[in-house]
Amino acid sequence: MKILFSTMQFGPGYNQGTEKYIRNLALDLSKRGCDVIVAGGDPEGILGNRTFIDEGGFRQIKLPTFGWGTTEGDSVDNYLSLLSELKPDLVHMVNPAHIGINLLNAAQKLGIPYFISITDFWWLCPKHTLTLKSGDFCSGFIDQKTCFQCIAETHPNKLLKTASQFTLVRNTVAKILHLKNTSFPTTLENKNRKQILASILNKAKKVICLSKTSLKLIKEYYSLSNCHYIPAGLSDTWFETVPDRQTTPPPFVVGFLGAVAPHKGLHTLTHALNTLSDSKIKLKVAGRISDQRYAEQCLNSYKITEYVGELCESQSKDFLDSLDLLVIPSNSPENQPQVLLEAAARKKPVLASNIPGCAELLSPAAIFSVNDANQLKELLDMARKDISKIGSPTLGLSSKAVSEKVLSEYQTVF
Repeated sequence: MKILFSTMQFGPGYNQGTEKYIRNLALDLSKRGCDVIVAGGDPEGILGNRTFIDEGGFRQIKLPTFGWGTTEGDSVDNYLSLLSELKPDLVHMVNPAHIGINLLNAAQKLGIPYFISITDFWWLCPKHTLTLKSGDFCSGFIDQKTCFQCIAETHPNKLLKTASQFTLVRNTVAKILHLKNTSFPTTLENKNRKQILASILNKAKKVICLSKTSLKLIKEYYSLSNCHYIPAGLSDTWFETVPDRQTTPPPFVVGFLGAVAPHKGLHTLTHALNTLSDSKIKLKVAGRISDQRYAEQCLNSYKITEYVGELCESQSKDFLDSLDLLVIPSNSPENQPQVLLEAAARKKPVLASNIPGCAELLSPAAIFSVNDANQLKELLDMARKDISKIGSPTLGLSSKAVSEKVLSEYQTVF
């Protein structure tokens, strides 16, 4: 079976949850005898001029990228040429941000079945965070004007955010942000986003949701009958014996592993630690810096902070093993964070904000309200005194088990 995965970004240098999900599936399916190709964008331009990249076990093709806000991406004709050349038995789209969904329109024209995995909430929200100016969560895309005004009002740039409080300025900022986030003329992106995506999702052989939360949201919003819950899996290395944590002498080590960006809530954690003011607690931070100014503020906020940079998978395992406690303080909906599954495999206690994608895997004792630094402070204090009261997340599946489930879904088509 020849499988073509497609996603917003992929290749050396792209190591976030979605990329890990695809890489694990691709490697396991290759070992099962499948011919796997991954077609991914390169929005950060870190892959250079390479068109084909050998990932070890499967091939990668670089796709053109058109900005996070694009819906359709490259032309159907170009994708018809690509698919005619590659001749996959099926296409599996994972995240269409930057590359759009026209690859799936081309697959339909050629009679190639396709699957979709929902790894974040791009399908519901052009900025994928589902967070409104008020801090409340949005239930899904309304219309282009409303959504791009929301993007302007919640933009991490304080000047843009402030200017967007005035209606005329907000509308102008929204138009500029729209053009900045898509390479197409505005008229081509004015189509009804919900109708376009609903059609694509409904025609998929299966829409695979990585969490029960995304299953509920996507299924209800688009009235789908082809949704199925299959969580992400972890490579075998995560299930190796966990070394004993050396806790003498102090400090008690609290960790954050994820993108250093406002919607991931690192500021809530540093605020809680500063309020707690316990010199025996150290904060270790790992992850890609998405917002330099925000990162500087957070990393310099709590005096006992160590930033170790962006980590590969083996380094992430060592990082988690070095912690006493992991905190996921996100202030926008999470599908099912890869780091939460990784922490469970390493038997690491976790505190998380009460976003559904995390809460479904944690005990109530480990949950605090979104943006509530005081509640988090109390939980940190309790964890410092008796870590057993926190508990570890529900243990997830191996990538082998997940790839077997996904392969069985593929086989129902043939």
